[in-house]
Amino acid sequence: MAGSSDDDSTSKLWAWLGGIASLLAILAWLGVSNAQEMKELLAESSPPSSSSTPYEPPETVHTPDDPETSDADTADPDSYDDSSGGSDEPDSETSSPTPDPTEESFKAVSVGDCLMVYDTGRGGDSIDWSADVPPAPVPCNSQGAGLVQVTSITDTTCPSGAGKASWMYTSAVSGETTNLCVTRIYQKHYCVLGKQVGDKTELGSMTAVDCRAQQIPAAYNRIIHITGVYQAPANAGPRNCMQGPGDQTQYLAWLVNDDKVLLCAKIFQSG
Repeated sequence: MAGSSDDDSTSKLWAWLGGIASLLAILAWLGVSNAQEMKELLAESSPPSSSSTPYEPPETVHTPDDPETSDADTADPDSYDDSSGGSDEPDSETSSPTPDPTEESFKAVSVGDCLMVYDTGRGGDSIDWSADVPPAPVPCNSQGAGLVQVTSITDTTCPSGAGKASWMYTSAVSGETTNLCVTRIYQKHYCVLGKQVGDKTELGSMTAVDCRAQQIPAAYNRIIHITGVYQAPANAGPRNCMQGPGDQTQYLAWLVNDDKVLLCAKIFQSG
């Protein structure tokens, strides 16, 4: 039994020596020549300790053209609409003022424009304009010239007198007033309305009428035919309307437009 134990010890010794020899051969192959290099090699190959920084996966980044990206991936959390509360953004539909087409038409008029509008005479002492809103301007010096010319635009009052008037509009939307100050353009052969009062005939200076009209507004009783429009001379009167020495026509004459224009006319028909 003692011989068998010695053989086992001898075998283990030789196995141990063989293992050392194999290890030295491996170290030589790796280029390790001393114990310090061996320690460094073992340190490099050892797993990280539990105190090392834990691994964190990289943050996923999607580009705008990434088909995997959804609206929820890219939306700003602060941009979500809170259905339980109102939005701070103003409602454009309610905050925008309602336009006033009539006001826009009045504000589209410019000083110097000529308009084909006139007093119908149906308003009596007040002007009843032939249009609800200013029409498109027309040429001022032609056969189809307008009947009034805009001389100024104001939010107060306009000059008054024969051949002058105002066309005013106050918007219920904006509260603003636009007042078109207009001067009448008189043309030969046109007809206007008049009113016989005693031995005088009053002129509806802003009116216009068909010379052969079958009815005359109640405030008037004459249709007057314009025979001439002249620059007013000094002391102008009916005699300045005569067409020649033998002219026996009974003319009517008025100074209009700040007494600068002599308007000559005659009664066309009575009503």
